[in-house]
Amino acid sequence: MISALIAAALLLPPTDTLPASRVSARLSVSPPSSSAGAEELRRSLDLPSAVRQFGGVQIRDYGGVGGLKTINVRSLGSAHTAIFMDGVPIDNAQNMQVDLGRFYTDDLESAELYSGQKSTLVQTAREYGSASSLHLRSSLPQGRKFRFRLRGGAFGMVSPSGSIETRRGAFAARLRLGGEMAHGQYPFHVTDFRSTPEGYKGYDTALVRQNCDIRSFRASTHFWYLPRGGRWEASARWYDSGRGIPGPVYKQSGKYPLSDDRQYDRSLSLQLGGEQALGHGLSLLVRSRYSYDALDYIDVSELDPSVTAAWNYRLRSAYSAASLGWRAASWLHLNAALDFQADWLRCQFNAERQQLLVALSSAFILDPWRIQASVQWQGSSDGYSFLSPALILDWHPREDWEFGGLVKRSCRLPSFNDLYYTNVGARELRPENVWQGSAWWLWDRAYGPLRIRLREELYANRVLDKLIAVPNGSLFRWSMYNIGRVNIFGDDWEASALYTSGSWSTGATARYSFQWAREEGSAYQIPYSPLHSASFRLFAVYGAFRAELNAFVTGERLTAGSNRREYHLDPWSTLDATIGWKKGIVSVSLEGHNLLNRQYQIVKGYPMPGVNVMGTVAIEF
Repeated sequence: MISALIAAALLLPPTDTLPASRVSARLSVSPPSSSAGAEELRRSLDLPSAVRQFGGVQIRDYGGVGGLKTINVRSLGSAHTAIFMDGVPIDNAQNMQVDLGRFYTDDLESAELYSGQKSTLVQTAREYGSASSLHLRSSLPQGRKFRFRLRGGAFGMVSPSGSIETRRGAFAARLRLGGEMAHGQYPFHVTDFRSTPEGYKGYDTALVRQNCDIRSFRASTHFWYLPRGGRWEASARWYDSGRGIPGPVYKQSGKYPLSDDRQYDRSLSLQLGGEQALGHGLSLLVRSRYSYDALDYIDVSELDPSVTAAWNYRLRSAYSAASLGWRAASWLHLNAALDFQADWLRCQFNAERQQLLVALSSAFILDPWRIQASVQWQGSSDGYSFLSPALILDWHPREDWEFGGLVKRSCRLPSFNDLYYTNVGARELRPENVWQGSAWWLWDRAYGPLRIRLREELYANRVLDKLIAVPNGSLFRWSMYNIGRVNIFGDDWEASALYTSGSWSTGATARYSFQWAREEGSAYQIPYSPLHSASFRLFAVYGAFRAELNAFVTGERLTAGSNRREYHLDPWSTLDATIGWKKGIVSVSLEGHNLLNRQYQIVKGYPMPGVNVMGTVAIEF
């Protein structure tokens, strides 16, 4: 029945005539700190490749095509960045580690990063409570279209995907299928030092990364109904994967024990929701989601492969939200939101949590001033409760100038994996409390065919009872602990220029981030927080041809709160290049990554690949 409905919707003939509808912009008090549009996302290798160009962002990458990839914004940790797909939170109560590698970019309209919180006038209660948020929005079909893409190259990777979409009047639909297969192996050098009675002893060994294979399958279907003054959508997503977990590279007893661990994931997600103008200045927003995640982990002893253990996790999550916005006057917008979420984890230990979130918000639009004040309260069944107030100011003295500031308090609850271990039971962990403050300015102006944009943001974060996650033997087992008070001070810069003339278009973007992040009383940075990081992007388009160059630089980091030599991670830099050609229904691109063949690690013990090449062929009609 479901498959018949999907097929019927996708085979509806397209039409060029749409019913009359009211079109209104999505008002917000302040813009996102960084964003990427549909074309930029589609050209990226994957979502982490696009997001890592954002200012103040570190992508934790554990190596290879199948490695876990999470986002860390301004040294607060990945659990402080909420990820939303079409307004619905994509979270994981089990470990709060959302793998960005799971998401397709082909069907996304935008990816927006907000440091502090999103400031749209009508939103859910959950959107008011995170220290930062990454919002992904699906693109809306504009007619009938077929897409097929084949990507492959290094690591033995082959990744086909295809989609069909259509739109007829107020109805639209899309169906997408895709998969990925790769052995994931790559050569690397491991260099380390150990303290001996004679001093530091170093070694440099060439190895091949093993047990990095992956096979995955993804399927999604999306339906839209677009009545006058509204947008309603329903979607279903399925993800199935099996992969090797290579583990950290370390030396023990004169050899390098290698991991043979395996992980199998199956995930089903159902979403339903929409927005509707009700008249008399009222707007209704409704969101709901149900997800089921099954994770099976085979733990193989690195020193004795005959010793194995199997861990099986089943996580169910239900989320619903309702928000009512009222435009009381042209200068006053009010919003009230109520969310409820329930999570149930079944494994060697059982855990559950119910959360209620309530938020009230008011926005004053008194051009050139815009002010938003909000407060969110959240309470959970395991005894946690928290209040998150926020204030955002935005001033536009002229069309090309903007000044803004934010003050906010937020909270991060310990995840189920933080609190429970299969062999030791509950842990004593306290929630993280975060105070954020930031101030920014933006200058954006066009001079004929040339557009220049400059942006700076100064920020200060104070974290109480910060939770630190450090890999412990494998990606599946982590060491968690609170480290007291942490102070973070930073300065993000961005400069970009775009020149367009006829069939020529060229542009450049440079970003730099300074982050001073230390535990109170310590003389050293907290683990995995670089003092300096930067990125640079240069592109040129002429007719059907496009060329792009990306460079990334990250300074030295520590893996523990100590200045001992073995706890230092060297600075690293990479250079990537892409060339592409598009003519008619066919497009071809060739991507070279880490062209300078740098040997580096983002996480201690997890070496990254050297130079590698990927190619893509896409057909769209």
